[in-house]
Amino acid sequence: MDFAGLDMSSTLGPVYWGTVISLVLGGITVLQAYIYFPHPSDRLFIQLTAGSMVVFDFVSSALVVQSVYYYMIPHFGSVVPLASITPELSAECLLSTIITFISQLYFVAQIYAVTKTGRGSRVIPIAVALFSILAFVFGVACTSVMFLFHHNVLDHRQEHFERFFGLAKGFGALTDIIATIAMCKLLSNSRTGINSTRNLLKSLVRFVVHRGVLVTLIQTLLLITFYAMPSNLAWLAFHVNVTKLYANTFFAMLNARERLKERYTPTTTSITNFSQGRLSTKQAIASNKQVDVEFQDTCDNGGSFPMHTMPTVTKTVLISDL
Repeated sequence: MDFAGLDMSSTLGPVYWGTVISLVLGGITVLQAYIYFPHPSDRLFIQLTAGSMVVFDFVSSALVVQSVYYYMIPHFGSVVPLASITPELSAECLLSTIITFISQLYFVAQIYAVTKTGRGSRVIPIAVALFSILAFVFGVACTSVMFLFHHNVLDHRQEHFERFFGLAKGFGALTDIIATIAMCKLLSNSRTGINSTRNLLKSLVRFVVHRGVLVTLIQTLLLITFYAMPSNLAWLAFHVNVTKLYANTFFAMLNARERLKERYTPTTTSITNFSQGRLSTKQAIASNKQVDVEFQDTCDNGGSFPMHTMPTVTKTVLISDL
């Protein structure tokens, strides 16, 4: 016997699938943190910040899951609970604001580090920091309104909530756009004629662009769905994933440094200037480390240096001409 139930897929479907995606992204954050924490070389402040990001991200997931449980399980088939937003979702909005602020400030610190070398004006990181602070302030104001007027958030939106939400997400998107353009410009001005340096800068620019495009796209989609579909909860699907993306990009920036260092730091022996088959380089520079180089030379004084008796280097060193 078939029973016709209340179809809630259009109302709660976006929230459900947004939560599923956010849990996957949360797992990626844990993986990024697992890669970072075994041997971090950063200052204690950075390590504590990274640790807080993991905790905030985990708590954010728990708050979202609890809210989805409240709407779907105890009140299954009823739209009455949707008349108000849960305190857990309001608290998650505050955590999202904090995580976004931390991630953006770290990006500002990277821009400032580049400008300290004399490339670009220091006005750029100050401007980006100002926009990120405005996004944080309006985000806190938005959360306060959500707690005070919880009956006018999901439905019959309160005017102040709608205004503060738009300002917070708008300044957040603007911060990411300006920061991405500024960093790409600064890195492009730092190019040299050295191939390894040029390749490193290209990798950095690609990474910055990917990071900026991703978070800006989600922020933009969040704003569009929030204002274009006021009677739909599709915007919540993007909202619950903003936190995850910022946490992921934060750890990605931390871990990318080591990957790039390993990729573009010489790890093999370089031997130069073979003249007429004879080895002319015999000095190894190993930065005050003892180097053991064994030359297996079986040729006579006037002969050529046979290929099967190439030097055997027992440690990774850089060998150069005198």
